Amino acid sequence: MKYIYSLRQAMAELVIEKQAYILGEDVSDPYGGAFKVTKGLSAKYPGHVISTPMCEQGITAFSIGMALAGEYVIEEIMFGDFITLAADQLINHAAKFYDLYGQKLHIAVRTPSGGYRGYGATHSQSLEKMFLGIPGLEVVAANIFYDPGRLLKSVLKSGKPALFIENKLDYSKEIITEDFDIYQYEEIHNCVRISIKGETPWWSIVVYGGISGLAVDVSKTLLFDEEIVAEVIVVSRLNDVTSTVSAVRTNKVLVIEEGTKQFGWGSQVAQALAEEGKKAWHTGTRDYCIPSSKRAEEAVLIQKEDIIEYILKKEDL
Repeated sequence: MKYIYSLRQAMAELVIEKQAYILGEDVSDPYGGAFKVTKGLSAKYPGHVISTPMCEQGITAFSIGMALAGEYVIEEIMFGDFITLAADQLINHAAKFYDLYGQKLHIAVRTPSGGYRGYGATHSQSLEKMFLGIPGLEVVAANIFYDPGRLLKSVLKSGKPALFIENKLDYSKEIITEDFDIYQYEEIHNCVRISIKGETPWWSIVVYGGISGLAVDVSKTLLFDEEIVAEVIVVSRLNDVTSTVSAVRTNKVLVIEEGTKQFGWGSQVAQALAEEGKKAWHTGTRDYCIPSSKRAEEAVLIQKEDIIEYILKKEDL
């Protein structure tokens, strides 16, 4: 099944099971959302798919209000870059209600993140790190190695407000359903371990979201060209560093994120790994505005060759 169909099917099931509502700009037919994830749902479930005005702050405030009233709500923000417009509602409102009032909120804010499509400086960013470290707010990233629809359903049913990160490049991809080792701390934190059968890895590459496939390609190239065995650990729940660290089995670890390298998820995970006595490094996108031209964008975003070169430099340390 394709990634996009898994998400669409999960939302349909949530409407049926929980009478969930889906809100966002142009999520109704015929448009079906900017990346067509909700296409066809408004025709099947009239009244449960609501297209809204172009106001992320207002959409999020309205969605939180519905969740406070006991509804299950899936909000779509058209591009992850626009999540900054909803920051006050998520950080100062949704994240606080359980601790202040014991109020569960069944709300997931879905948004596509990432670059590699030439969309330019304000439509290509990975800004999820801005929401990490906020008590009461989950930050969860889907990937192609674990059913994204299943993950979305788990997030919404948990009662913990969540920012649900998807990746633009993954929508058209097939979910890879090989028999991977899944280190599962709880339903919304699973780490998928992808390793070479019959080989003992001595490197771990820790990633999330859309660059998971890139990391797997790196591990194959390292094996065939350099005889370096590396496993890939794909993380879903970004704000649970402890469980991420516990999934790592090797002593050499590279943490990669598509967002900018400084002050991010990767540095936090690498620090926690180092405190456990492991040799840990992290890398990510260069600290620069993401251009729209292909060659310039490639120079800013993390590339396969960058990762291989980084690992080779650290191999003898």
